Amino acid sequence: MSYWAKETLKGGKWSGLDWEQKGLSNDQYAIHEEAVAAGRAEERTAGLDKALELVDRLVAQRCAAQNGATWSSENWRLPSPGR
Repeated sequence: MSYWAKETLKGGKWSGLDWEQKGLSNDQYAIHEEAVAAGRAEERTAGLDKALELVDRLVAQRCAAQNGATWSSENWRLPSPGR
């Protein structure tokens, strides 16, 4: 997820792919979106390099908290209401 979040921040060639094309599950996508938002905020105050470092740390923390959160999109399910 950090790869895709960093690509989004950098505006990489494939950053416009949707979560399915990136092979993310719902949980992975939620972490991705959180990382991108935090990275954008960090970029405004500290620059892109610090934002990319933050993304790596945040994704690692969130994945550890969810016992890996590395399931593929084959685990896709409809989002829960309110999510």
